[in-house]
Amino acid sequence: MRLSQVPEVGSHIVKMFVILIVFACLTAACSGGGLPPDATGQQVYGVFCASCHGEDLSGGFGPALGVGSNAADMTDEFYRFTIEHGLGRMPSYGSSLTDVQVDRVVAYLREAQASKGEG
Repeated sequence: MRLSQVPEVGSHIVKMFVILIVFACLTAACSGGGLPPDATGQQVYGVFCASCHGEDLSGGFGPALGVGSNAADMTDEFYRFTIEHGLGRMPSYGSSLTDVQVDRVVAYLREAQASKGEG
C-alpha cells in the first residue's frame, strides 16, 4: 500500500508519522549517532547495527551475525565492504562511519563470535 492509498480519515497523521520516522532514522545515521571519535566497536554496533542484527548478534530484520550463522564464516573484507557499501536491504554506512570505526565493528564481531563459541 502506498501513502497515497491510505484512507483519507487520519491519512495526514499517518503520513506525518512516516515522515518523522524516516527523518529520525536519517538524522541518526548522518550524525554518527552522537558517537565519540574513540567509540568502541561494540558502541558503534549498538548504534548502527543492533536494531537490525540484534544486541546479541542473533538477527532480526537483518541476518544473524553470531556463532553458527552464515555471516560468521564471512571474511573481514566482506564485512568491511558490506558495512561501507550496503548489501540487499542493508544501507551503506561508508559516509557515516570512519575506516577506524568500521574496523572496530569488524573486530567486535570477531571477538563476540569467538567468545560465544568457547562456551
